[in-house]
Amino acid sequence: MNIVKLALSITTATLAIISIQACTPKTAGVDSAYLNKNRGAAGAQISKAEAEQYSRQQGLTADEIRLENMKRHQTTDAIQEGASATKSAVGAIDSVKGLLNSF
Repeated sequence: MNIVKLALSITTATLAIISIQACTPKTAGVDSAYLNKNRGAAGAQISKAEAEQYSRQQGLTADEIRLENMKRHQTTDAIQEGASATKSAVGAIDSVKGLLNSF
């Protein structure tokens, strides 16, 4: 029975030691200290130049979307104007036909 208790104690101690050694500053209880130490330019995931380029690309993408929307609205307006002109022309023809049929 003592051998079983001893084996269990050794196993528990071994697992505890392995668990403690597996903890790195990133995973241990010092997360905030690790993060604070690595913040700033050295800890950034992208460089300042990359961030500026990303910002420029986002601006250009937004401009492209605005231009596409303007083109779409202009096309829609042109179609509606054409339809309105056609409708007016048909109305005028019908009026002339009505006048000619009354004679």
